[in-house]
Amino acid sequence: MRPIHRLIPRLHNILGLVVGGQVLLWIVSGFFFTLFPIEQVRGEHLRADQNAAITLPEGGAAPLERLIEPSVTAVRLKPFVGGAAYETDTAGGKALFDAATGARLSPLDESLARKVATAGWAGRGELTALILTDPAPREAGRGHGRAMWQASFAGEDTATFWIDPQTGEIAAVRTGLWRAFDLLWGLHIMDWTSRETFTTWWMKLAAFLSLMLTLAGIWLVVGRLSRGTILR
Repeated sequence: MRPIHRLIPRLHNILGLVVGGQVLLWIVSGFFFTLFPIEQVRGEHLRADQNAAITLPEGGAAPLERLIEPSVTAVRLKPFVGGAAYETDTAGGKALFDAATGARLSPLDESLARKVATAGWAGRGELTALILTDPAPREAGRGHGRAMWQASFAGEDTATFWIDPQTGEIAAVRTGLWRAFDLLWGLHIMDWTSRETFTTWWMKLAAFLSLMLTLAGIWLVVGRLSRGTILR
């Protein structure tokens, strides 16, 4: 048993050095995650109410026949910057049309993108920049990898809206809090690039080594208790 008595303390010390930093990151990031409601992290308080009633033009909506093509699989009517628009689904993606005239609105030009940004903003600040970013970075959410309008707001509240030029929707709201959360999430799950996969081999290895560290610590405590040296 002598070799084991010498091996376990050494193993415990080595594992403490190897995984101690990651364990500390797990604790710090986990504590940070508990400080803020996820709705605040996602910037939902900076979005204007999007459940407004649909306002149709006085002359009524444009006939659907103008929009129906063989490639169209679905058509829906939705609110759009104080009015209404048709959104169609096709094999090539989504498209947006003016509900009054049937004119195609997508991809949104700068003027329309500006209207979407200002209509959707509920924070305390002003629109300071509007840029069509192609391809959009990972923080654009579901718009990642394709063209997206990046609307930047500054003032008492600072945030970035990522606007889909095909649907006119605000796909994501990003703030400094979200970016801090995102960074810590990547460190927490040990996926430093996509920050989505928590089943990486790095995570599995760190979890296994942490388990070994814990078991070694328990073995040391039990051994000291049995010898009556726990407080020495």
